[in-house]
Amino acid sequence: MSVDRRLLNWGVFLVLLGAIPLAVAQGWLPRDLVARAWELWPFILVGAGIGLILRATPLRALGGIVVSATLGVMLGALVAVGFGGFSFGGVACGGAAADGPQVLQESGSFDAATASVILAANCASLEVGTVAGSAWSIDVHGTDSARPTVERTSDRLAVRSPNGNVAFPFGSQGASWRADLGTEARFETLMITLNAGDASVNLSGATVSGLFFDGNAVGNSRLDLSSATVDHLDVNVNAADVAILLPAGADLRGAIEGNAASVDLCAPAGVGLRLLVDDNITASDNYDDQELVRSGSAWETPGYASAATQIELRTVGSAVSYTLNPEDGCR
Repeated sequence: MSVDRRLLNWGVFLVLLGAIPLAVAQGWLPRDLVARAWELWPFILVGAGIGLILRATPLRALGGIVVSATLGVMLGALVAVGFGGFSFGGVACGGAAADGPQVLQESGSFDAATASVILAANCASLEVGTVAGSAWSIDVHGTDSARPTVERTSDRLAVRSPNGNVAFPFGSQGASWRADLGTEARFETLMITLNAGDASVNLSGATVSGLFFDGNAVGNSRLDLSSATVDHLDVNVNAADVAILLPAGADLRGAIEGNAASVDLCAPAGVGLRLLVDDNITASDNYDDQELVRSGSAWETPGYASAATQIELRTVGSAVSYTLNPEDGCR
């Protein structure tokens, strides 16, 4: 009998994805132990290596099973304990350092008409806001080991956690970031990277050519673009819970990709929406319930072609749920 290895891997993944939350809810597995599930990530590499070694043998499926099982345990644990309950290397991430000692406070100004900003945080609660004028400031609370590096010029600001942009292991101590950006400059690039934690981004009054948000293991995060002008949006989130408030005053193009994620989209009334989808059976959305009309691989609001403001987004991914205009809003 021949076994479809792809279906076998999916089966192992889904069984563990559901079994881990059930075991925690029933008290069969201690919550503290499950909260350290991200420490199993090396088994993904082990499984890949086993697959390569045994690829010409009858046991070639073993590597894929190890990878699928590891991902199932890790993501099942994420569902069981929530995004804020994870411990990375013994350190809880996101929000824990909000009232801790100040480890960084810097400010300056953008002296050019255009500027670029990079904010790359690990194991942090990240808050980004705007202020009138050309000034910027960054305030970080936590421990000395969580102190980020700052690179600054007249038209560029880059703030990075000590371990840069690595996703595994996260490694950094928990920290609380607050960044304020002056709206006088046009941001050619605003790039936000967050590995473990939560984010609250409100770009009221800002003008951004390209906004990029990458999040891994982030929860209760919010991107408020409702009062901003954004030409291009690129969001990539894994194991995440993110809400995005879309702008009302100008056209927007971009893409959102989620894996093991929940994405809420809030669109203002009167804006023409075109949301492109693919055929991944593990992705879901409520576009039909919101009275959008299917046109090929896209869902459109009636009269999209003639709308004064148009938003076109590619919304794709695996094990991702897209909710347009949820009943309780994009909190």
